[in-house]
Amino acid sequence: MSSPVGSRAQKMRLPMFTQKGLLEVPSPTEKDWSKDDDEDYVFRDPDRERDSLPQPYRMINKLVNLLFDRAWEVIEERDTLRQAELSRTQPTTYPPVMESKLNQMPNCMAICQDYVFIGGAKGFSIYNLYNAKRIYVWDKLKLDVTSIWTTDLGSEILVVPVDEMGTCSSSSF
Repeated sequence: MSSPVGSRAQKMRLPMFTQKGLLEVPSPTEKDWSKDDDEDYVFRDPDRERDSLPQPYRMINKLVNLLFDRAWEVIEERDTLRQAELSRTQPTTYPPVMESKLNQMPNCMAICQDYVFIGGAKGFSIYNLYNAKRIYVWDKLKLDVTSIWTTDLGSEILVVPVDEMGTCSSSSF
C-alpha cells in the first residue's frame, strides 16, 4: 500500500519552471550567480501538464473543445446579428385610420398618386386613398383582372389591367 504522503506528492502540480537541485543563497560578492541560476531551470511543456490523459481521451477532449469553440462562434455571430438588427432604425408604422369594406374579393392592387386601383372579378375599381370612397367602377371585362399597373402621366394616370388570358387594355384616369 502506498502512503498518503506519497500520493499527495504525485498529485501536486509543478510550476512551469522547476529547479534541479537544492536552492543555495548566493553570496553578494558573486558576480555570475544569475548565469548559474539559468542553467538549473528545466523547461516544461505547459500543455503537457494539462494533457495528462491517455491518447484516446486527449483526442476526445480536443473534439469536445472544438465543438464548444464552434458553438461559441455561432452564438457570438447570432449575437452580433441581433445587436445589428436592434441598432437599426425601425420604420414608423401607422395604425389604420378607417376600415373600408369591398364588395368583391380583390385579385390585385396598385397605388398611384392619391388613388388605389383594385382589380377583381370582371373589372376594377378606383378608391380615394384618404377617405376610402369608391370613385369609379369599370366592370365591362369578361374575365377576372389578375394584375394591374398604374403610372403617373402628370395630370392623368395610365391604368393597365391584365386579365386571365393575358390581354391588356389601357385607359387613362
